[in-house]
Amino acid sequence: MGKFVQELQTDGLTNKQTLVIAFETVNELGWRIRFTSDAGVIAYTENGEYSWNGEVTVKLLEGVISVQCVTISNLTVDYGKCEQAVVQYHAAFEKMKTALTDDEIQQKYKRYKKDFIPPYEDTLKPDTRPKFHLFNGFQSYFVPANAYFVTPILVGSNIIIFIMMVCTGVSFFEPDAQSMIAWGANSTIATLDGQWWRLLSNCFLHFGFIHLLLNMYALFYVGFLLEPFLGRSKFIIAYLLTGIAASALSLWWHDYTVSAGASGAIFGLYGVFIAILCTNHIEPSMRKGLLINIGIFVIYNLVYGNLKSGIDNAAHVGGLLSGLLIGFLYLPALKKADNRMLNQLTLSTIAIVTIACSAFGYISMSKSDRFVYQKQMQVFYAIETDALKVFKDFDDKPAEAQLSGLKTSIGDWSKGLELIKQSDKLTLPEKTHKKNALLIRYCRLRIQSYEMMSLDIQRGEHGEQERLQLINEQIKSVIKQLSKR
Repeated sequence: MGKFVQELQTDGLTNKQTLVIAFETVNELGWRIRFTSDAGVIAYTENGEYSWNGEVTVKLLEGVISVQCVTISNLTVDYGKCEQAVVQYHAAFEKMKTALTDDEIQQKYKRYKKDFIPPYEDTLKPDTRPKFHLFNGFQSYFVPANAYFVTPILVGSNIIIFIMMVCTGVSFFEPDAQSMIAWGANSTIATLDGQWWRLLSNCFLHFGFIHLLLNMYALFYVGFLLEPFLGRSKFIIAYLLTGIAASALSLWWHDYTVSAGASGAIFGLYGVFIAILCTNHIEPSMRKGLLINIGIFVIYNLVYGNLKSGIDNAAHVGGLLSGLLIGFLYLPALKKADNRMLNQLTLSTIAIVTIACSAFGYISMSKSDRFVYQKQMQVFYAIETDALKVFKDFDDKPAEAQLSGLKTSIGDWSKGLELIKQSDKLTLPEKTHKKNALLIRYCRLRIQSYEMMSLDIQRGEHGEQERLQLINEQIKSVIKQLSKR
């Protein structure tokens, strides 16, 4: 079989100009175009059924085009026909360089672009069709493989950390908030008070076995489908960055939160997948079914999370939105998978921008009046706890000890009252100011009740009992109102 290859200089032409001139040269020679793409063109010489014919491949390279001709007729010898076809193409290409104006090239490119073949069907490009992992038994879900490498590592990491938590005494089904905070959950006070690493560490923690099971199932599913499309580096970076973004939005959205779980990062991966599915990067035969299935999963979980208490939907939305953005930013690198520099630049840029934005948001939140208020409320709750300790074994104490304890507690309530008054000067939402008004009333009622109790002890009688009972009822009413906020 005959074959001849030659590289032609483009002499500073842009890729768009080179492609249009290459396509028009084929038309000028009267050859039949098989397909066109942004990588080049494949055509046939069309010399007749019983004559010599060749397949001509024109491929766009860096600064040159490669022109290859391969014999496709039944003749055993091509007698130099392949070389003649390439030389003929070269001559026509040189003439076409000066035959087209820039405006003509712009118009013709728009027309050709409509017929460009999808990336997965373009034999002029490297085969980037994903190679999906074939599972062989249950254990293979947890074993890293060529096209399924990062997913089992992430799943294994989440499971191992959960086992470690349980082994240290954390509840298997319903861990409490303090246990989760101790292990690195995303907590407003702790995270914004310098423990920024919680933005990421919470993505590997779970509130019980059921929470872990559901999240790992979702991670298995999206990992099996998405990792072959992205590759290892893009997949793990998407998981980590969308997890951080989800945690940051959770802090911004909630007045106070203790959250954990891989769901924010998992929603981020689904966001990346949706972004890719909204383009022609994935062949149409796969795209529609995947988009429907993933769309249903995302919508159902967002609606369910909005209806059920205890689910951090803000993290889900943060992960999804950041994933969509990262997915679209990945596209240029995905389309040129063989361009190592472009891929490295894309990953570096996305990582820097995401971390910079998260850091800016983190610093802004840590300096905000809302966070200052949360810290002051922590101090207030500690004061309240100390002030209420006076009632421990109160009746068993002598009168002097009772009076001393009540006096100290009145001082505590006074400190708490002043703290709330100062806090109310911060720039806060209206609902928070209303809460502060209730807390101020609460402190004043406590002070009154303690003063009445002190007066009764000093007099050795119970003359203030009726008024004291009325104040205690008012305290209960205020506590009830506060519990609703």
